[in-house]
This record gives sequence, C-alpha cells and structure tokens, in this order.
Amino acid sequence: MSNQLVLFTVIVITLFAVLLVIFLYLVVRKRKDGKWKREVETYKQLYEPVLFRYLAYGDEQVPAPSSSAQHVAMMELLDHFMRVLANGGVKERATALAEMYFVDYLRAQLVHRRLGRRMNALFFIEDFYLRSLVHELEAMYEQKQLTTMEKRQLLKMFALFQHPHVYEYMKQTDESFTQFDYRLILSRMDDRMFAKMVDHFFDWNEKIQYALIDMIGIMQKFAHVSFLRTLLRHEQSEYRIRALKALAEIAFPLDSEQLRIHLHSPVWQERLMALRLCARTRPYELVETMKELVKDRVFSVRSQAAEALLRMPNGLAILEQIAQTSDDRYARDMALEWLERGREND
Repeated sequence: MSNQLVLFTVIVITLFAVLLVIFLYLVVRKRKDGKWKREVETYKQLYEPVLFRYLAYGDEQVPAPSSSAQHVAMMELLDHFMRVLANGGVKERATALAEMYFVDYLRAQLVHRRLGRRMNALFFIEDFYLRSLVHELEAMYEQKQLTTMEKRQLLKMFALFQHPHVYEYMKQTDESFTQFDYRLILSRMDDRMFAKMVDHFFDWNEKIQYALIDMIGIMQKFAHVSFLRTLLRHEQSEYRIRALKALAEIAFPLDSEQLRIHLHSPVWQERLMALRLCARTRPYELVETMKELVKDRVFSVRSQAAEALLRMPNGLAILEQIAQTSDDRYARDMALEWLERGREND
C-alpha cells in the first residue's frame, strides 16, 4: 500500500513539474512576443514617413534594415502602402526596394523551422513580386515534407510569375486541393497561360476543369465564349451547367432555340442556369417558356423563372397576370413574391 502511495505521489509531482515548466515557457514566450511586437511597432513609426515619401515621390533615401524587427516593420509598411497607393509607379518602387533590402532575409525565412515564418515569407514574395527568388521557390516545392498550405501558395506564385513548369506542377496536385484553390491559382495567370490551360482542358482533373469554366465567367474572359458553347453540347450535364453559369456571368446571349433546349432539360440545375442566363439577356421570345417554368417542381427553378420574367421590359405586368390567372398555386405564390420585390426596387 505504501509503495502505491509513493508511486502516486511521484506521478503527481512529475505532472505538476511538467505543467509548471509549460506554464513558465508560455509566460516567457508571451513576454518575448509582446516585446517583439512593440519593437516592430516602434520601427514602423520611424519608417512610415520615409517610406511614404519614397513610394509616393521616389525622392527619399530609405535606410537599410539591420535587424529582424526592422525587416518585418519595413515589409509590413511597404505592403500596406502598396495596397493604399495602388498605381504602377508605387509598385515598381516597392519591388525595387524589396529586391534591394529583403531578398536575403526572405530567403532565410523560406527555410525557417516554423510554418508561420515560411508562409509569411511566401506572402511577401508574392506581394512584392520578387521573381529573383524563383529558384528558391522551385527548390522549396520539391521538398517532400512540404505542407499542402505551402504547395497552394507556391502554385499561386508560379502562376503569377508565369513559371514554365506550372502546368506540370498542377498535374501533380493531390485531392487536398479544392476547386477554390484552383480558382485562386488560375486567377493569377495571364491571358496566354490561361488560354493554354483551356486548350488542354480535357487533360486536367475534374476540379481543375470546373474551376477553369467558372473563372471564364468570373474573370469575364470573352475570348473563350466559343469554348463554353462547345461545352453546351457535351453529354455530361455538369459541363453544360457550368458553361451556362459562366455565360450568364458574361451575359452572352444565346440563340433562343438553343437556349430553349436547356430550359427543357430534365436536369433541374441546367434549367436553373439557363434561366439565370435569360435573366441577364432578356430573350422576349422565351417568355412563354419562362412562364411554364414558374410552375416547375423545384423551388429554386420557379424562383429564378420569376426573377427572369421580372427583368423583362414588362415584367411586372407578366407576373401580375401569373398571380391572378395561373392554375398553379405555387406559381401564383412565386409571382406574388417577386412582384413585391419588383415594386420595392421600382
């Protein structure tokens, strides 16, 4: 019994000692971080007027940073001013200063043991457009222990820098990459690089394909409208749905007979996107078809059909007629709902 009590006491004392050490470490770490932040803020106040005059007028000598806190203070200020004073001259001067003062510091941060430091370095390299560090970024991407977060950021930067191997890198991505990730990467590409992605559309996995279609609409890339129209004939409904969505974003008018095919699709999402395109392009010859779709069994399709009718030149009158004469209770309710919205915004 006494041996068990001794063992229990030793365990309690050991746990207490471990917790005490962890507590003291956190206290010291917090104080150290607080001191670091105060130091950075002090240097920001010192550098702010100098950096502003340099970026705005280009006639100020900026002293070189000599410590880690000075580097961080100057980089954060420079990043802030680039966003506030957004013009070509400011960006050129900011990149020139970053090339002069930050390259060596950021190169060291890329191999730091802490993920946060490495990610911050990647963000600054992107913001300052430091192409001189491309070789270091390539070496970093080849590391086996690289996190998915770092891979995503590196791919965005390779796209921004028009890296010739970005296509091969994208083919090597794993399932952890989402369509949103691919959209961010595609948004950094110039027109030439984006066009090459579209030209090899069926070489990519589905996530990249869907992201490509979406970005044509989001980025208003009219040069690829003909590609979207070819997808409208694809046997896979998801391609047709996303192509219609992208065309609606661009507000590109389709031939009424072609659009009628999609409005009668057995796939409700396709009917929905076709109606969204109708709402943007207002094809009057399809009013009767849209009236029928206010009776659709799917709520979102009925709602989109009513909205598309409201956007017609005499939309309020059409909805009033449906609300008063339709033999479908759901259609009458939907027409009344959009009539109210239309009158509020009239």
